[in-house]
Amino acid sequence: MSLLGSLFPDDQESRVPGEPEWMPSPEEVARARVSLERRGAVQSLSFGLAGAELVPPGQIPWLWWGLALLWIVLWPALIALSVGGRVPGWLPLWLILILAVLHMLVLTGPVLRSERLASRGELRRRFGKVKTLAEMLALEPVEFENWVAMLFQLNGYKVKNTQEVADHGIDLVVTDGHVRYGLVQCKRYRGTVGEPVVRDLYGTLIHENADCGWLVTTGGISRQARGWATGKPLELWDGQKLVELARHYR
Repeated sequence: MSLLGSLFPDDQESRVPGEPEWMPSPEEVARARVSLERRGAVQSLSFGLAGAELVPPGQIPWLWWGLALLWIVLWPALIALSVGGRVPGWLPLWLILILAVLHMLVLTGPVLRSERLASRGELRRRFGKVKTLAEMLALEPVEFENWVAMLFQLNGYKVKNTQEVADHGIDLVVTDGHVRYGLVQCKRYRGTVGEPVVRDLYGTLIHENADCGWLVTTGGISRQARGWATGKPLELWDGQKLVELARHYR
């Protein structure tokens, strides 16, 4: 018996009660995880929203500012001294100029990398590494949240991850030209999300005075839950919807 087979000896016994019939088996999910790690998809998701930032939010880039000050003060001074003949012969002007250019590249490198990671093409490339429902289920919860965040970014939203705050079960806060304050709840489920979960999300929506909310799950969404959400500023995305969106932005 293979390693995967020993992990999931009986596919029927390992299935979650109430899960949709289109749900991939645990063995398929395990194989998808191996494939994701081999292709580097997991690493690309580990950047999350911080991958396109110079420093973590709320922190001052002291090292960057120190290097910038050094460039502004040191190199012009050395060049001036070299031209005036006061710098030792072992440090010629051409070497000073080369070192100054290299120093500037060190300063601009993180900025250029941040811009590249934040570009739509790079975002789409990273997002497109996860295409199937089995691959979505193979992600860790934080990785799945990062993938959903990329999905909203590709839809034109500005996204903030609330992972560190963990406010009322909300995972993402989104805004755009029409949405002042939107809440996203991510649920990497195999089963079916019922009406109580949708009610809780709507209660948080009212409590936070948000414009609208999204429930994003890899699982199914019950008929009762969809019926209750009708007419309310809620969007419910199940696993099949996510597969469609993944195809669209592939």
